[in-house]
Amino acid sequence: MYELNKKITVRTPGTCGELAQGMIDGNYFHITCPVNLFSYVSVKPSKKIETPSIKWKSRKAVEKTLKFLGESRTPKIQIHSEVPIGKGMASSTADITATCLATAKLLQKKISNDDISRIALSIEPTDGTMFKGITLFDHREGKIKEYLGSAPKMKILVVDLGICVDTIEFNKNDFLYEHLSNQKKIKKAFELIKTGIRQNDIYMIGEGATISAILNQKILYKPGLEKILDIGLKLGAVGVNVAHSGGVVGILLNYEFSDMEFLKIKLQEKFKKRFKFYETELINGGGQIVN
Repeated sequence: MYELNKKITVRTPGTCGELAQGMIDGNYFHITCPVNLFSYVSVKPSKKIETPSIKWKSRKAVEKTLKFLGESRTPKIQIHSEVPIGKGMASSTADITATCLATAKLLQKKISNDDISRIALSIEPTDGTMFKGITLFDHREGKIKEYLGSAPKMKILVVDLGICVDTIEFNKNDFLYEHLSNQKKIKKAFELIKTGIRQNDIYMIGEGATISAILNQKILYKPGLEKILDIGLKLGAVGVNVAHSGGVVGILLNYEFSDMEFLKIKLQEKFKKRFKFYETELINGGGQIVN
């Protein structure tokens, strides 16, 4: 029954880029890096589809979800997001996933994470954060998906380098030569992260993520990445990761790390500039119904 006074809210995490991204055996993939910054999407019944004007991807997600569900009843969508836009932190994937889940729940219909990934991929290349835990996912075509395990406890200091990237335009480039030349090393990075997640070894995860971050310098250069890595390691970090199609760097830290403010100061002293920082934690992916 479609209750006129009903309201459903779903939240989905953004990311600090990816733990790794590249190509193995001719297949594009990334390993998700969901963090505790969320997009909150609320839906309630409406006579027509209503979405925030700047959230055109969410509007497309609603339209495609209604078509998938075989529904003509329409929702009004409200979005509050903590996830920065244009930084490679999966803000669009978070909005789309939460929109699909909330719309289906409002209409008392079922939609799977695989269904949501197909809807998202029909709009743009997408992160795999609609899936539970930490996931290996083909962000271009969705041909491969592998659950790697639950997120280990790890803090991540996200450093915003001030670079904005149009992910749709960026992903029109295949960077095939660069990916092919990186394959051997990215496979090592993948194995390190995969084993690290299964063994709850953040040092292995940090090593693998750092390999991928450095390899990605050929594709989307992050100025100062090596300096950030050096400062982080000296203060106890286990490595760095990046938004492979965005402008942030994550400093991967033990969960007990307590010198966050000192780390920020050292980074800003070294670069002689003020950064925007986000103090986050690695968490499991997947949408959650709030109410």
